[in-house]
Formats: sequence, C-alpha cells, structure tokens
Amino acid sequence: MSGAINYNVRTLLLYPKSESRWWISVPLGYVIFLQILTGIPKPDGLREFNANQVWVALSEELFSYPFWLQDLSHLPLFFLLAWSWCWYLGPASCGKSLFFCSASYFSFAYACLSELSQFYVPMRFPSIGDLTMNLIGVLLGLIVYRRLCSTVDSHKLIQRS
Repeated sequence: MSGAINYNVRTLLLYPKSESRWWISVPLGYVIFLQILTGIPKPDGLREFNANQVWVALSEELFSYPFWLQDLSHLPLFFLLAWSWCWYLGPASCGKSLFFCSASYFSFAYACLSELSQFYVPMRFPSIGDLTMNLIGVLLGLIVYRRLCSTVDSHKLIQRS
C-alpha cells in the first residue's frame, strides 16, 4: 500500500491530473508570483511613490536578508519555475532533448527576462549573480524533473510486466 501511495504522489507531482487546459494557470500563476517577488522595488523606492504600507513591509522583509542569501534564493525559485512548466507540458514535450523543448524555452527565456526587467524597477538593477542562479535553478529543475519522469515511467513498465 505504501508503495502505491508513493507512486501516486510522484505521479501527481510529475503530471497534471487531467488534460484540461486550465492547468496552465499553475505555471502562469507562478510566473506572476515570481515577477511580483523579483520585481518589487526596495523599501525607499516604494516610500518615494507613497506605496501602501503592506508593500513597503514586504519589501523590507525581502531585502532584510544578506545579498548572498538573496542571490541563493533564486535557485529554488527558478527550479520550481522549470518544474511547473515541465509539469504542465509533460515529459513528452521534451522528446529526447533537455534543452530543445517548450518547457526549457519558457523557463530559460523567463529567467533572463526577469533579470533584465529590473532595469525598469526603481532602485533595482540586473545582476550577473542573480541571472546565474536563475539559470542554474532552471537547469536543475529540468534535469531533476526528467530523471524522475524516467524513474516513474520505468516503474510503470515494471508494473505492467
């Protein structure tokens, strides 16, 4: 029984429950979340624009961490971005290539655009360190997702035999 539960959880984490097009709201919603999180100005910039105190408090919390920890936080955030696109598009979208598939195109493009968009955010700037962590996170998300899919697929083949 425990093996069946673990298998079902892994399957749910790897594939949407149905073929409904509404599942695209998961990766798109995550992109919106990331854009808000990575695009929020520093607290002083928000105060200049008389922003709501909720946004100022969120900004203060986000920027209270050391810079190295802020850079490091990009890795899991962009890991989940790649995972969500793979989850929605499915492993078949990648065929035999990890880099030439829709999930990797969306994820790598957004990782770059997200960092470049900071040119337009008051008191923020694009960072090579952030971009590197974005790209490493996407790459790890793609690799781990693909490896788990191959494990689950081989498990399905064993069960059918």
